[in-house]
Formats: sequence, structure tokens, C-alpha cells
Amino acid sequence: MKTIWTLILLALFFWSSPVLAEFCTVDSESNSTSCVFKTKRAPKDAQVIVTYTQQGWSMMVAVFFKKDFAMVEGDSRVTLKGGETFDLKYVSTRRDLTLDRRMMEAPVYLVSEDLLHALSNARGKVRFWLTAENPKEVEAEFSSGLFEDLDAYVAETRMVLSELFEEK
Repeated sequence: MKTIWTLILLALFFWSSPVLAEFCTVDSESNSTSCVFKTKRAPKDAQVIVTYTQQGWSMMVAVFFKKDFAMVEGDSRVTLKGGETFDLKYVSTRRDLTLDRRMMEAPVYLVSEDLLHALSNARGKVRFWLTAENPKEVEAEFSSGLFEDLDAYVAETRMVLSELFEEK
């Protein structure tokens, strides 16, 4: 009898894990699963979004401009309060116009899991130095508190998308 209850509890846990998921969603229509981390309470002029792709962890740093745009393209870097710096390998840039008529530059970078853990444990300010044409760099500054849930996001993504991690 004890074994049956254990199996029932395990089945309920595995069945309910997508329901309890904070960062991952399952779309039954398209049979797809996505895990996304977005900075909450982001500054008015920037936002960070982290996802996992078949190429690895990707990070999009969207910056918004009222008048001009900066043509953000190329490898960039992020600096934590203690001076620790990580490189961001550039993949592409998405450009768009927001509803309030601001230009959005959203470069996408491949990043390491070490960087995600470092961001999660950072204290103080986190600065992204994005390579651009004119001006030469665009700075996006965030409070490290916006990244506190990154470790939970990484753990949930690894659990939900475990098959992708096994293939890699």
C-alpha cells in the first residue's frame, strides 16, 4: 500500500510540475515549450530577457531611444559591481518601433551559464556595455536585484527542457 501512495505522489508531482512552473510554459496547440526570464521593474530605457535555445543560453538586452537609435551590433560586455567582466557573443539585433514611438534596439547574445549565476549573485549595479556604431557604446544599467531569480530560472529550465540539455 505504501508503494502505491508513493507512486501516486510521484505521478502528481511530475504531472503538476508544468503547472507549478514560474518561467516555463507549454503550448499544447503547437506542442512547444518555452522558458523565459524577463527583468521585472526594468528601467524605462532597457530590459533583459534570457531564454534557452539549441545553441545555448541567449540573452536579449533591449534598449529604447526617444529620438535616435544606436545600431547596436557586435560583441559586448557586462560588468558587475566588483569589477568582474563577462563577454557577450553577439548573434543578431532586432529593431522595432514601440507603441509610444520609441526606437527599440534589441541585440541578442549567446551567454554562459556562469554569467547567469554571476548575475544572480551580483550585488549593486550591473552595467551592460553594448557595442554600437554611433555612439561607440550604449550603457544599460540595472539593479542586481532584478536578476535574483536567475538561479531558479536556470534550474527550472534544466528540469523542463532536460532533453535539450542531454543532446548538447
